[in-house]
Amino acid sequence: MISDLPADLLEEILYRVPATSHKQLRSTCKLWNVLIKKNRRFTEKHFHEASKQSVVLMLDDHKVRSMNVNLNVSAPSIEFKSALSLKDSHSNLEQVNIARVFHCDGLLLCTTKENKLVVWNPYLGETRWIQLKTDYKSDFTYALGYVDNKSCRTYKILRLWEIPRIDGLGLEIYEFCSNSWRVPLSNIALLDTYFDQDTGVSLKGNTYWLTYHSEDFLLPFDFKTERFKCLRPPTWKDGKVVLSVVREEQLSLLYEKNTTPKMEIWITTNIDTEAEVLWSKSFTVDSEIQDPYTLQTCLSSLIDEEKKVVVCCIVSSDHFKRIRMYTVNIIGEDDEYYTEIPNEESLSAENDKYLSCRRPIIFNYVPSLVQI
Repeated sequence: MISDLPADLLEEILYRVPATSHKQLRSTCKLWNVLIKKNRRFTEKHFHEASKQSVVLMLDDHKVRSMNVNLNVSAPSIEFKSALSLKDSHSNLEQVNIARVFHCDGLLLCTTKENKLVVWNPYLGETRWIQLKTDYKSDFTYALGYVDNKSCRTYKILRLWEIPRIDGLGLEIYEFCSNSWRVPLSNIALLDTYFDQDTGVSLKGNTYWLTYHSEDFLLPFDFKTERFKCLRPPTWKDGKVVLSVVREEQLSLLYEKNTTPKMEIWITTNIDTEAEVLWSKSFTVDSEIQDPYTLQTCLSSLIDEEKKVVVCCIVSSDHFKRIRMYTVNIIGEDDEYYTEIPNEESLSAENDKYLSCRRPIIFNYVPSLVQI
């Protein structure tokens, strides 16, 4: 029987099993459950050796829900599933209302509508509520990152806020190991720029934002040096840009031109916070806008470079900027196919003000055994 195998051989086998299959294994054997859920050495090695199987998650209406996106058929399909359960053990709320979410290494950093901060591993069902300072403001931006050390991975939370009088950003760091906030040596970043806090993505432990000012830049934060650096993305003019991550290995940019329905997809050929980022244009798709009286804007996107497919969340509004509909679209290269999937809940919303404050975000989530 497999349970009678030597411990080292059993570990070598389980290292290579994707995290998405571990729930079934844990319920099969008590020894496997302890090894998978409690052994930090196993968790670290599993992250490096196991195949990565991602699922698509969507933040909408203050909830995170999973989506089944099938691109392996001639008529691609999307199935919206029920919301994942996130509860606050310190309150009577049955379900936490999530205002923003940031994904890093299988963990979700959630800012709640009730102005709380929680790190959540949906796969393991574990949460860690972060004590905020008394000066909390709703316009603070939070990002989750990590530093790889020889023995383990150290997780940190970045808190930043704008300081208008000096055109800079204030910084603070939360250390998981000490369970406390501290001010880094570079406690102020002098950046004459503006960035959208909803554009942040995590890649290999560092965070990247898009900035907007007289020039556009990619703004990475290195959690090892605890400093920002400005990197130049591909050149574009008069358009909307969406940042995402491909296979947890590369950055991608979706450039949506204002004058045409074309969307260009750019992929990094190298990514290094200590050097210039090199970009390569991967493919182009046509968003096929049907109604000339409707403005359509891509809020977030997922890129399948191999299949040359874009999955994007699009908001449709009129010329008075009143939002009318949210859809998730699947668009193939050279008009290979185009599928529009309405989110039925958004269609049934009757309050324009309520609908206009919703910003659905889709992202790839890689289940992880990281314990918090």
